[in-house]
Amino acid sequence: MATLSLFLVGILGGVLVHAIADRGPVESPYPQLQKIDEPRVAHDVIQAVGADDARSLSRLMDSTMLTDLDTALQPIVDVRSTKFVGAVESEGRLLSAYVVTGKTTEGIDFVVGFVLRVANDSVVGVN
Repeated sequence: MATLSLFLVGILGGVLVHAIADRGPVESPYPQLQKIDEPRVAHDVIQAVGADDARSLSRLMDSTMLTDLDTALQPIVDVRSTKFVGAVESEGRLLSAYVVTGKTTEGIDFVVGFVLRVANDSVVGVN
């Protein structure tokens, strides 16, 4: 009985010490970015990607951005769905994040994520 009592006292003591000593996670030293609604031009680009509308994409983005977008979507060749994840703003720069699901040339399901940089109502970068 003494052994069982000692065991229970040890567990209770450990729980109490943990409750007093644990201060939780440390606050992040990095400032949070202000969340915003999805930029219209980024929305239009993603809709064109989902609809496989090359003509709309060529109107919305220059050839350099189209090449960057193609690189970001690799190895997907057939887009099945697109999803807006979130957008933030910092010093006039807008970042809009997306997840694209599709198929590779081998027919394998694949998921990629990328970010569109938006400035002055146009896409200026793809990461």
